[in-house]
Amino acid sequence: MRLRALTWYGVIFGWLGVTTLLGADPVVYAGPNPPFNFRDKGVVQGLGFDLLEASLATIRPRFSQEEIDLDIWNKVYNEALAHPNSFLISTARLKDRESLFQWVGPLATVKLGAITKRSLVVPKGNTIEALRNLRIATIKETSAEQTLFKEIGTNHGLNITRVSTPIQGYKMLEYGRIDALVYTDVPFVYHLVSEGQDVSQYKMAHVLLNTDYYIAAGKGVPKEQINIMQTQLNRLKEIDSKGSSMYDRIVANYLKGSVLQP
Repeated sequence: MRLRALTWYGVIFGWLGVTTLLGADPVVYAGPNPPFNFRDKGVVQGLGFDLLEASLATIRPRFSQEEIDLDIWNKVYNEALAHPNSFLISTARLKDRESLFQWVGPLATVKLGAITKRSLVVPKGNTIEALRNLRIATIKETSAEQTLFKEIGTNHGLNITRVSTPIQGYKMLEYGRIDALVYTDVPFVYHLVSEGQDVSQYKMAHVLLNTDYYIAAGKGVPKEQINIMQTQLNRLKEIDSKGSSMYDRIVANYLKGSVLQP
């Protein structure tokens, strides 16, 4: 009886310790942004989820689909701010967001800028000079669009069409309806790879910003958990006996080694 009682005390103590470390009702928020966050055959998945769950592997089981909210960026961003025990994944760590979250990462380094077909000659210079004569599309409320508008101001005189989804922008560029898509390189590469297109036929013609994607954790997530997550993610990036890191192999599952060159 004493052994059984001690066993149960151990189970209860362990459960309480994990619950305290995790905080109440952890939820994952994400905007559609393949390969980082997307839904396939009804299942939300992606590189961002793989790395989030890897960082939490020693703390909790995998997230159920019911604990994940994949929706338009503005909605999930505001929901994450309203739920301090949640995670907002694949988030650009911009200056105006820095104090709003705790940060684990980076998950990936990305370039925000003007993507064009390789045959198009884009002049050197500042953003307005480079893009002045181009038909441009942006994806509403994305980091790339925000960065562009912050740089060029309101009286820019550029020919800009704002579209609601990345796939609209991809197709407009593919079919020649625009000359440049202001967006992020890694999601664009993933689209090309998924569609069997030749990545080398496109280029990052003008870079607005080099930045990193992170896991943005709410302020209510315990600091101890943030430290564990960061340590786990760092270990994923260590080179192992196979001559590469587990992180590299996870990324390769999505991008197949393809990169958008200048």
